[in-house]
Amino acid sequence: MADEGRWHFLETVEIMAEGCITARVSVPGNSLWFSGHFPGSPVLPGIAQISIVLDVIEKAAGHGVVLKKLYRTKYRRIILPEEPVDVYVLPVGPDADQWRFELIVDKQIACRGRLRAKAI
Repeated sequence: MADEGRWHFLETVEIMAEGCITARVSVPGNSLWFSGHFPGSPVLPGIAQISIVLDVIEKAAGHGVVLKKLYRTKYRRIILPEEPVDVYVLPVGPDADQWRFELIVDKQIACRGRLRAKAI
């Protein structure tokens, strides 16, 4: 996890009613993700945003997960260095391997979608 020297920090992770996971994440301006995406105008790439969602699921579940499929994901707002990101993840489906997620920055949806992740 990020608190072990990774590229982002999971500041809080809580499991709420119906298995909803909430988290607060920050990505420091010196993260490698910003170095080439884009020079002079850094933004957090979409793959990094999906990685954050998977890390939140892992932290809440207490075990690793691997992405199996990404569905209906929309990126609506760029995420800049140092912006706090609120993450909401909700299990869907009978197998508990599908998740709906939203990344919120400054009360605006930055990314939302659904994914399938398998426990490892």
